[in-house]
Amino acid sequence: MIAVDQNVFHAFLAKQDEQRWAEVVDRLLPSVHPVDQLATKIWFSFWPLRLARELQESKDTATTAKKLQLDGKYHLEEQLDSSVEYFLGSRYWSGVKRAILDHAESAKPPEDSSLEQQICSIATKVAVAKSVEESFVLGITAVGVMSLQQIGLSAFASSVGRSFESKNEKSAEQWLRTRNGGRRGLRGFLGLAGKTHRVTFDGNESDCAFQAMNGQDLSMASSSDKRDYTNQDHRRIAGPIPAQCRSGACGYCWIGVIGGKENISGITEFEKQRLRLFGYVSQESEVEKYPHVRLACQSKCYGNVSVVIPPWNGVLNGHKP
Repeated sequence: MIAVDQNVFHAFLAKQDEQRWAEVVDRLLPSVHPVDQLATKIWFSFWPLRLARELQESKDTATTAKKLQLDGKYHLEEQLDSSVEYFLGSRYWSGVKRAILDHAESAKPPEDSSLEQQICSIATKVAVAKSVEESFVLGITAVGVMSLQQIGLSAFASSVGRSFESKNEKSAEQWLRTRNGGRRGLRGFLGLAGKTHRVTFDGNESDCAFQAMNGQDLSMASSSDKRDYTNQDHRRIAGPIPAQCRSGACGYCWIGVIGGKENISGITEFEKQRLRLFGYVSQESEVEKYPHVRLACQSKCYGNVSVVIPPWNGVLNGHKP
């Protein structure tokens, strides 16, 4: 469904499908600063275009949500700013949104200007205005353009007027060191690594972490954190990572791994099948041994890890048995 507040640029975006976006993001990623490459991949996995279109085209969103078995906060419009908090580039988010809105409200884009070219053009303007390398704002600019496509001009324009204060003050190098936490060596593979590892979630704040025993899956490790998280998310009934079945059947515990991917056990065929069923990864895409999206209950910890927890879960590609 095309938003009623559509202008020329939003009409152009409405023609872009998930395949086109996947191709564009793949081409852009090498030019995104390493600190935000995984963040960019995770965001596009957390907020697939198909979910937005299912909800937009629905005559009864409650029925659609039930059909897709959605739980949690699955409307991007309601959490646009919080959806980018784990980007270092979020410190430029207000300027990125403003630049995207200005671009959308400007003259008709050239017919031969591709989606990729327009994203790069906006990122260049932000980089010049903020006196930063374009690589720091390219990933989050792509996120902003996709957000505009999903939520429409009016909602996006309203978000531009809201104040947004980034929680990120560390340098890119500090962020990378904190997130990666050291790679698993031979001792880890042999089960001889330290007895516990640090799992950081929802940013790099000192209190946003729990301990995992060597070889323990992340879902069970999360349950050892006895703090009450239900006021943040009703799905967080036992620790910061939502959980229900802990057998890979429900999809509640999916996470984005933003640092230390290789410190988690390699993905199994069972986990690949479940991720595809839930729609958390594309049916057509190859899944690498240590992907950026995992099921926490299937991911055994062998070193320090940093994760991002999505605010919703569902079944986009099929029906759970």
